[in-house]
Amino acid sequence: AAFAVIALGALAIGLVIPRNYTAKTSILVEQSNIIGPLMEGRAVPTDVANRAMIARDVAFSRKAMNDILQVGGWLASHPSAVAQDQLIEKIKNRTDISSPRGNLIQISYSDPSPQRALLVTRKFGEIVIRESLATKERESRDAFNFIDSQVAQYHAKLTQAEGELERYRRANPDARAGVVADVNTRIAELRRLVDSARMDMIDTR
Repeated sequence: AAFAVIALGALAIGLVIPRNYTAKTSILVEQSNIIGPLMEGRAVPTDVANRAMIARDVAFSRKAMNDILQVGGWLASHPSAVAQDQLIEKIKNRTDISSPRGNLIQISYSDPSPQRALLVTRKFGEIVIRESLATKERESRDAFNFIDSQVAQYHAKLTQAEGELERYRRANPDARAGVVADVNTRIAELRRLVDSARMDMIDTR
């Protein structure tokens, strides 16, 4: 009788408590970085470490949570700002973002509606991927701008150095390229002429 009462009580509780569905998505983070070979020692690309914390900050931002409220259908009843804040806190409590491995992010969300659980979890994944791509794009753009500015500076310095070298050569004709070789050749020729003249003088004597 006691067993039957306990079983019936558990069944009643199970029928009363609403079902809860959990959807989960996994995001594989690329370990390599596009600006690594170009900016080694000069720029710090986004590290794989603490990816879960970064993903949590991105997913729980106000902009992202507005998208989540829209996808989940919570905005259909036009809730007030206070009600939206309360809904956001409930969504955050039902959401878990973790990093089982250094290059893997897992996002899970629980909801009484299986369709909503799927849509919200999928939207969380899209937001994290979108922001990650935007971060990589900003890093690449910053690296390109830095390299472009360095090239412009080097070009200006090279042009200035060439101009100064040309002015120095005009002011000092003996400093032209190849002058040393010409002088050595001329000296050798003069020495040959001197030796030849000496031999002619000896023969004449």
